[in-house]
Amino acid sequence: MPEDSAFEEFAAVLVGHNKGLAHDKASRLLRDAVEAVKLTGKKATVTVALTISPLKNNRRAVQVGDKVTAAIPEPKLESVWYADDEGGLHRNDPEQYRIDYEPTNGTAAR
Repeated sequence: MPEDSAFEEFAAVLVGHNKGLAHDKASRLLRDAVEAVKLTGKKATVTVALTISPLKNNRRAVQVGDKVTAAIPEPKLESVWYADDEGGLHRNDPEQYRIDYEPTNGTAAR
């Protein structure tokens, strides 16, 4: 290929291919991956693969396909609950006494 010939950059091909759907999906997955890495502290990957196939009876044209995938870590979603003797779950320990209180207006008692 001559050095001075014009060619499409990879990013331009990705944006122009299939109305930009692969680019949009890769961008969305990249944002999701960054957020998941920040949340979980684990690594993520986003992969864009373009498949280039020859066209029959046309040596100058090719067919381009895409596959956009990601491996995004899932956050561990857990919470703590208290179990009673009957198997019920409670946010507060059912064996502890509840102390009812009301907020004060900020003045000290004299």
